[in-house]
Formats: sequence, structure tokens, C-alpha cells
Amino acid sequence: MSEPTEPPPLSIEVLTDPKEKKDALKLIADSVAQQRQTASRAMIFHPIPLSVFVAILAIAHYGAGIGKDISTMLIIYPGIILTYLVAIRYFTSAYIRIAEETNWLDWMKKDGVEDTIIGARFGKDIIAAVVLRLEKSNKAAFIRAWTTRARYRRRGLGGDMLRESVKIAKQKLGKGCTVEFAQDHANSEMPLHELFNAPFLARQMKAKKALSAALKDWDEGKEGPQ
Repeated sequence: MSEPTEPPPLSIEVLTDPKEKKDALKLIADSVAQQRQTASRAMIFHPIPLSVFVAILAIAHYGAGIGKDISTMLIIYPGIILTYLVAIRYFTSAYIRIAEETNWLDWMKKDGVEDTIIGARFGKDIIAAVVLRLEKSNKAAFIRAWTTRARYRRRGLGGDMLRESVKIAKQKLGKGCTVEFAQDHANSEMPLHELFNAPFLARQMKAKKALSAALKDWDEGKEGPQ
């Protein structure tokens, strides 16, 4: 009988290997692109576009008399639905463009200073990343990106990454330094109309609460992964 396979070890540390840095940046780019799904749901179920969609269906059904002909209904209704979804797909593709058109290596070296990348390594894979800008003159640390691979989310790893980031910032800049999210963080762009930004604003508030919890843990002497 074969011995059970041990799971690969999980470690969180500053990345120095160029390949691992690229893997971390790809993870961040993927997180930007994945926002398209959230944006699509926000648009599909928002009362304004949804009411327009229903109105068009009603006009087609009653105004044009399509409801009297089943064969015509089977052609026209799917066409209206498809047009609605294609329009949403077009508008939300802005997130894909941001992810693909951003030169993430240059982004990491904004103002000629290379940021610190903290990665969670599971075996040989980078499954979470934080990009941290350390400003020694201001004794301030800014989190420019914070993400976890989709399959590992909601397991507490994101909080562990923030706690490790706070720990590193305090070690590098001193215990009195501030740690906060950068205003221009990787997921800060909202290319859609503000009507559809509620889910993203809620995420930002949740992220700030998570960072506050990580800072509180530091103050209470709880460092690193919990």
C-alpha cells in the first residue's frame, strides 16, 4: 500500500527570482481581467439596462405582434437576448484591454524605483501576490496590488498576505510607518459608468477592512500567517 502524498509546502516571502516575479505580475494581470465577470453581472442585473431590455422585449411582443407567431418568437427573442449580452460583453471588454495593454514590468518600476513583490509559493507555483512600494523618506508603505489565484480564495490566504506585507513594511521602514492601499492600485481603474461600480467600491471597502485587521494584528503582536 502506497504512502499518502504529502501536500507541497506553502511559504510567503519576498520574491527575488525574475521568473517568479513575472508569475506574480501575471497573477495580478489576470485579476484585472477577471473583473470583467463582476462588471458583466453588474450590468446584466442593473435596474436601468434590465428595464430597457424588458421594454424592448415587450415592444417586440405586443407592439410588433410577435407574440402571436411562435416561429417568429423563436427567432426574434433569442436575437434580442444575444444583442443585449453582446453589448455588455463589448463594454466590459475594457477590463481585458487594461490587463493586456499595461506593461506590468514598467508598472512595477514606476518613477524608476522597483517595488517589492511578496509571493505565496505553493510547491513551485505562485498562488498569491502583493506589490508593495516602500517610501523611506515618508516612512509609508503603499500596497499597489493584492491578489490570490481564484481557486485559493476565501481560505484566509489573502489575510495572511496582508499580515506578511505589514510585517515587512514595519521591518523595513520602522514600527511607526503607515501602510495603506495606493490610490492607483492595480485594480483601481473603473472604465464603466459609475452606475455599475458598486461591486468594485464594495470590494475596496472590504480590502481596507482586511488591511485594518492586519494592522491590528501587528499591534497586538500577531505577525505573519495565522
